[in-house]
Amino acid sequence: MDPEERVRVGAMSTPLPDDDSRRPADPSPEDTTTRPADDAAPGPDQKPLLGGGRFGLFSEALLVGLGVSVLSLPIITAVPALAAGVSHVRRHLDGRPDTVAALWEDFTAACRGVWLVSIGMPVLLLVLLFNLQLIGVGGMPGGTGVRVATVFLVAVLLVITLRAAAGWSPGARWGAIVQTAAKRTGDDLTGTVLLVVALGLCAVMVWMLAPLAVIVPGLLSLAVVAVEHRASVRQG
Repeated sequence: MDPEERVRVGAMSTPLPDDDSRRPADPSPEDTTTRPADDAAPGPDQKPLLGGGRFGLFSEALLVGLGVSVLSLPIITAVPALAAGVSHVRRHLDGRPDTVAALWEDFTAACRGVWLVSIGMPVLLLVLLFNLQLIGVGGMPGGTGVRVATVFLVAVLLVITLRAAAGWSPGARWGAIVQTAAKRTGDDLTGTVLLVVALGLCAVMVWMLAPLAVIVPGLLSLAVVAVEHRASVRQG
C-alpha cells in the first residue's frame, strides 16, 4: 500500500466530530410509531379543570339551574332540589361524576326527612312576602320601618336556606343542618353579605328578563359553594 493510499484509508477511519458514542441513537421507524406524542390528549381518568370546554363552570351552572328549576316545580321540593344542585356543583369541581343521574340521586337522598323544613321555609317566605304586599297597599303608619324589617327577614331566611343546602350531606338530619346554617349566617357575616349581594343580583336579572329565573338556582348554588369554601379556608 503506497503512502497516498494509506493516508486515504486513515481519513476514512477517523471519527467525525458528531460521531459521539454517548449521543442517543436516532429513533427507528418503529419507535416513532409507538412513542406517544407530547401533545396527546389526556386519558379518560384525567378530567380537565372545571369540566373543560369553552364555557366550563358557567355551562355547569346553567345545567344545574335548569335541573333544580325542574325539580322545584312542586315548590315543597325546592330545598332538597337546591341541596342536590349545590352537591352537583361540588361534584363537578372535585372531578367526580356529575351526570344528570347523579343529580337525581342526590335529590332523592336529600328528600329523606326534609318535609318539615321544605314546607315550613316556603310558607314562612310567603307570609313575609304577603306582609310586604299589605304594607304597600294599606299605607299603615311606620310602614317604612316594617318594610325594611320584613325585607331583612326575607334576606336572612333565603341565606339560611342557601347555607342549609350547602351543609347537607347524605344521612344528615335536616333539623341539625338548619340550626348549623342559622349559626353560620350569624358567625360569618362577610359570607352572609356576599350571599345577600348574590341574591340581589339574581333578583335584578329576573326583573330585567323573567326567563332567566331558570338559571338562578345554578348561579346561587355556585355562589354558596364559593362562600362556604372561602369560610373553610379562613378557618383552616
